[in-house]
Amino acid sequence: MIGAGFGDACADTYASARHNFIDESIARLGVHTHLAEMFKSASWEELETQIARWIPAIRVVFYILIPSERHLCNSVFEGFTSYGDLAFATACKPFLQLLSFANFFAAAGQNPGCLFRIVDMYDALTDILSVLDEAFDHEVGALRECLGSSIKGIFMSLENLIRLDPSESSPPDGGVHPITRYVMNYLMAACATRHTLEEMMLLVFGCAEPCQIDPDRPTSSLAVCFAWIVDVLIGNLESKSRIYGHIPLGCVFLINNGTYIIKKVYCCELKILLGEDWLRVVSAKVHQWVLEYRRATWGRAIMILEMDRSDSCLNIMIEKLNHFHNFVEAVCQVQSRWVLVEKQQAVDLGIMVEEVVIPVYRDTIEILKATGAGADSYVRPEAVKSQIQQLFKAMAKS
Repeated sequence: MIGAGFGDACADTYASARHNFIDESIARLGVHTHLAEMFKSASWEELETQIARWIPAIRVVFYILIPSERHLCNSVFEGFTSYGDLAFATACKPFLQLLSFANFFAAAGQNPGCLFRIVDMYDALTDILSVLDEAFDHEVGALRECLGSSIKGIFMSLENLIRLDPSESSPPDGGVHPITRYVMNYLMAACATRHTLEEMMLLVFGCAEPCQIDPDRPTSSLAVCFAWIVDVLIGNLESKSRIYGHIPLGCVFLINNGTYIIKKVYCCELKILLGEDWLRVVSAKVHQWVLEYRRATWGRAIMILEMDRSDSCLNIMIEKLNHFHNFVEAVCQVQSRWVLVEKQQAVDLGIMVEEVVIPVYRDTIEILKATGAGADSYVRPEAVKSQIQQLFKAMAKS
């Protein structure tokens, strides 16, 4: 019949004859095919269920069903390759519905939670490349690019999520903000798939050098993206710190969140991705906040002791010390309700405060002694040191 000029008709007849079998094969895989309707009404849990079915389904289709169909087609149309290819392409069109599912998801799934499912689908497509029939090269290649392109939208959604997080949601004790926990845990989870993510970005954006944020920052596309997300997070946290209206508490908030960020980076592959130089930059920020806290709180205590040192009158010196002790007592009463989430941070900060306050206090006591005051006129430096230690022990309570 092909020799008589009915090649196209033979190809159509073959495809029609295989139609029911192929439709039934797809149905048995359990993947939803009414895509527009599903994406309008499905919950996230339902979509995840469909993706969990789609991944093994795509392997069955490309490892078993399509090669089997190609073998059958070649047998039927032996010697007539062009008509065999036509019959094969027509018969296998329903399989493209499975690829359309991933296309729909990539287009619709722009919230941060979609990232991991998109990576799973991309990995599934990568897995079939070794057995991919050339008839599907274009469709699978385009789908992999589509999934890769969706990564940009997902990270933009994450950035917007950070920027739009309400400022008034900050913990009253200056602890780690929920948005910090969410973003860092998200980046840690994403970093576990970093090789796939880097491949996806390379596929979509090519190998051109990405624009560096500054000379000390990472240069791979994914590293720059992650560094930028953390920059946005830190900027948001700095804005939140100002909402407290109290500089020392704002500094404690930043110290806690900055320390949490660094700890998370150190304990996973984020350290490899972002690099030591990046960590030094962020660590320097945390150190700045520590110094600002010390200056804003304990700098005032030192100013009280150093005020009018030229006047060594006994009564004035005792009044100055009383002012100092009242100030320290008020600080301890207020700040003992705050929290330093890292115990070692509390210990180090306590030592730093002792090192600047206690020497000045001792000098003041020496001046007081020179006026002839007895030991009952002042609190011993060891007692002040103990008071400071107790404060930071209380702040490290959790």
